[in-house]
Amino acid sequence: MTDERLTEIEIKLAHTEQAINEMSDVLYAQQALLDKLGAGLAGLRQRVSGMESGSEGTSDDEKPPHY
Repeated sequence: MTDERLTEIEIKLAHTEQAINEMSDVLYAQQALLDKLGAGLAGLRQRVSGMESGSEGTSDDEKPPHY
């Protein structure tokens, strides 16, 4: 293998490693977002099931009396 060919392979390897690291960072951020969205969805499901079962809402959900 010539030195030129070896240098070309090393350059391609460096670019590949950089691309893998960038994709890993993006994947980590996406997983964090999915976890956050999943927690929000679980909270919404609890609120909806509470409304469906007829349980009392919070004071923010109550309508003020009309005079």
